[in-house]
Amino acid sequence: MHPVTDRTLIIALLFVVCGLVGIVSAEDGLIGGDTGQFYITSSPSGAQVYFDDSYKGTTPVYVTVSSTGNPSHSIRITKSGYYDWEDTYFGNPPSGGTITLNADLIFIPVTQPTTLIGGGKGYYSITSSPSGAQVYFDGSYKGTTSNSPIIVEVSSTGAPGHTIRLTRSGYQEWNQYYSGNPSDGQYVYVSASLTPVQNYGSISVTSSPSGATAILDGSNSQITPCTFHNVVQGTHTVQVTKSGYSTWSTTTSVTAGLNTQVYASLSVITPNTGSIYVTSLPTGASVYVDGTYYGVAPALASGLTPGYHQVRISLSGFQDWVGSVNVQSDVTTKVSQTLSVGPTQTSIPGTGSISVNSNPAGADVYLDNGYVGISPLTIPSVTAGSHVILLTHPGYANWQATVDVQQGATASVDATLFPAPTGAPTKAPLTSSVAVLFLGLVAVAFLVKKP
Repeated sequence: MHPVTDRTLIIALLFVVCGLVGIVSAEDGLIGGDTGQFYITSSPSGAQVYFDDSYKGTTPVYVTVSSTGNPSHSIRITKSGYYDWEDTYFGNPPSGGTITLNADLIFIPVTQPTTLIGGGKGYYSITSSPSGAQVYFDGSYKGTTSNSPIIVEVSSTGAPGHTIRLTRSGYQEWNQYYSGNPSDGQYVYVSASLTPVQNYGSISVTSSPSGATAILDGSNSQITPCTFHNVVQGTHTVQVTKSGYSTWSTTTSVTAGLNTQVYASLSVITPNTGSIYVTSLPTGASVYVDGTYYGVAPALASGLTPGYHQVRISLSGFQDWVGSVNVQSDVTTKVSQTLSVGPTQTSIPGTGSISVNSNPAGADVYLDNGYVGISPLTIPSVTAGSHVILLTHPGYANWQATVDVQQGATASVDATLFPAPTGAPTKAPLTSSVAVLFLGLVAVAFLVKKP
């Protein structure tokens, strides 16, 4: 074989290989993205399809494209014995969707008629979908398509080759070139499928908190903050969801060439709660739920999470009642208890008692710096004489007073607590160990002075 011929063959093979690699690379670029398909047919079938200048096989054939890729595509269909069919399609199929295109191929007459110029007549029958398009034949206006086709008469032996153009508001211009002429009495049927003009904008979605899932029109989703591109102008629905928050949604409009801003403020889902309503006989007992004081019976403990909670009902002179109560969402559970009288206490000679009440209740009560309980309460067997009562409550200033206790009588203490000034220190009572040390020192001093 001649060296030049060998070199030419090698170069040709390299072009073929490079073309195949380019096709594979282009196909690989679709992996992982949203894709759709063009389903291309022809009449008759078996025609070669070139999509964006790349050969895709013979009709019928599927062509896979990116849903968010370049929306403009050139399509050329060829078949031996027929005129080439060419068109430009603007738009992409949605993710998982299919766009069907059909090409009506025009047969090329095997022999040209010998009729003299001006003799035989052929015809072009032109329709459009949708109708209402203006038809231009070789640059000359021929009418508007409707239920009846536009018929254009041409000379079978005249100048071959004709350009047909259709226009309609809201649709892309349709152009097609037909080589040759129809034979005498032959009709060439032209059916123009018009493509709507789709103008695109974008939607940017932010949320508080961020990291939520934004869903456009119930299908495409991204994580906020994000932007949806190539959105057809018009009305669209945006939904934003995040675990632990209520779903947020809105309807917004997109204008061609503009970006629409959407901000979603998500609301935390508040868990349902229940409550416990406590009554006692006799009334006036202190009510505690899980160790927290809720007032004097009848009392309502609200805002409790569903599940079991410990309830304690306490009244001086009666035995405490303690029970486990099941709380349900949005339900108030009633607890009614008749308290049993406590063991009879023998009054200690030379003592009295102190009844302590506070507003708000639930204050820690100290007698002579010794902790005795939570208000309201009655302190029994207090030695007759003067005593110091101290009340403390978180967020309130300490309250202190001197109380004179009479033998066999009950002294009343009614304390009104006031909120503590911001940053002001609270007065802490002496701890029990310090109190014991103090009493010990007094006793030692007494013994030293004793003769």
